[in-house]
Amino acid sequence: MRRFLLVLGLSPLLLALVGVALWRLWPSPPPPGTVEATIGAKRLHFASAYLRQGPQEPNRADLVVLAPDFAPAAGDPRRLPGAGEAETAGAAQVFITLTPDVGDPGRLAPADRYAAYLEPDVQVSEGGLLRRRFEDKSPFADEDFYLSAPDGQEFSARCQRPKIPDDGLPQVCLAHLATDGVDIALRFDPRWLPQWAMLRDHALKLTRGALRPQATE
Repeated sequence: MRRFLLVLGLSPLLLALVGVALWRLWPSPPPPGTVEATIGAKRLHFASAYLRQGPQEPNRADLVVLAPDFAPAAGDPRRLPGAGEAETAGAAQVFITLTPDVGDPGRLAPADRYAAYLEPDVQVSEGGLLRRRFEDKSPFADEDFYLSAPDGQEFSARCQRPKIPDDGLPQVCLAHLATDGVDIALRFDPRWLPQWAMLRDHALKLTRGALRPQATE
């Protein structure tokens, strides 16, 4: 009888402990005004104003922010004109695509990845990035490669060369970062290259801030 009473006395405590454990494991809904994106094994929460218009693909998130502070682009008029664009259009827009990072342990440094396609000459560009020209017969003809010294591990980007004569289309740079199992692809106007550290830091901060803690943490 004493054992039975003891079990009855402990039952509310056991139920409470089980309830706390289930509450920690049960996925909570996104906070108001935010959307959830699943990237591989990660769940991320973003303010809905960050998302690009149109349907979002599975295992991927497409965002638009405004440089230099990476504010959400939706409904924000602070945009700079780009090459060949009307004054109301904006080169301040930075397009971000998040996908799972494959995490290949044998991944080459950017300088080594493109070594076979680069001309030998190296120049130092505004902002301290090294600039190398892709060979005309390479898959990246008409692009230049920018990288942080010595091998681009900190930052690298491929950028379209200005057309002569100007074709009126905006030039674009592409850069890739990775953090916490998420690949971050950036597409931006070359005018932001001198502020590459700002681009990198804000992109990493935005992604890391959106990552939800895992249930095991």
